[in-house]
Amino acid sequence: MPDQDLDWNDLGNIFQSPCKVLILTHKNPDGDAVGSALGLHWILEQLGHRVDIVIPDDSPMFLKWLPGHKEIVVRERKSKAFMQKLFMECDLIFCCDFNTPERLGAVEPFYLAADQPTILIDHHPPREAFTKLQIVDPSKGSTSELIFLMIEKMNLTGFVSIEAATCLLAGIMTDTVGLKVSCSYPEIYETVAQLMRLGADKDRIYEEIYNMFSADRMRLLGYSLDQNMKILPEFRSAYIALTIKELNAYRHKKGDTEGFVNYPLAIAGVVFSVLFTEQTDHIKLSLRSRGSFPANEFAQKYFNGGGHRNAAGGRYFGTMKETIDRFESVLVEFKEMLLAE
Repeated sequence: MPDQDLDWNDLGNIFQSPCKVLILTHKNPDGDAVGSALGLHWILEQLGHRVDIVIPDDSPMFLKWLPGHKEIVVRERKSKAFMQKLFMECDLIFCCDFNTPERLGAVEPFYLAADQPTILIDHHPPREAFTKLQIVDPSKGSTSELIFLMIEKMNLTGFVSIEAATCLLAGIMTDTVGLKVSCSYPEIYETVAQLMRLGADKDRIYEEIYNMFSADRMRLLGYSLDQNMKILPEFRSAYIALTIKELNAYRHKKGDTEGFVNYPLAIAGVVFSVLFTEQTDHIKLSLRSRGSFPANEFAQKYFNGGGHRNAAGGRYFGTMKETIDRFESVLVEFKEMLLAE
């Protein structure tokens, strides 16, 4: 977020000139996507803006308690005419937590057809310029943290309500897996402290996100680790693969596999973990790594994905077997890097 590229006074004027704002975030929204969008929504409303949030598809159950969540517009539940009207009537569009319009899924055509001013706020490594203004800092653990730092920079902290603080802290906690990853810099804890002073209840947020899963989800986790986890010691890697049939057997709901990919990293010697989950038309990959191994480069090169060094995502259009075969074959290229960790 280089200061020399931004006129903070002008940006402050944008925030303080009430208008109709549309906030967008990515498909398959995670805690940072929803938390950053809702946190920004509450701040902008305090500043007098009229605000709508649009997400391509529904968010997981463990995020629906967040203040303001019930007001979010889910594209898959709305008509084309409704969406066109929403975009037509807004004055300004914020894009939160994604680095390419492709991540908007079914919302992308409406965004590309819009001609309003656009602002990107994101912590993913930049891929392409698709907004008029970009506030991007990949060194931060979450977009939610970046939003709070931006608000501080504009001296607007007084407009951060309890609701906004709660949503932003939820975003920070989910993208750092409960302050365990992507948070090895002291400034993030200063932000957490600030949000707590503003009213965010850290303990409640943790409980709602990490301790409210169903019994079916816990059984699915047990099955995944016992039956479907494969360790590849020669590559210091491991993976879990789940088909639609297996997910349905445990009455899978959206968000139930959240965090599964992290478990193999607790095994001594494993530095790279992947979760494969079968979708209707592709295989979804969640990739996590320890140390300097670039999970994002691996995802980008072979699996139509990207993300952060230690946390990335991807997809492959093929069967589960084809996807796993490809994964195991391309690991050879990264063997030296994996063994060096």
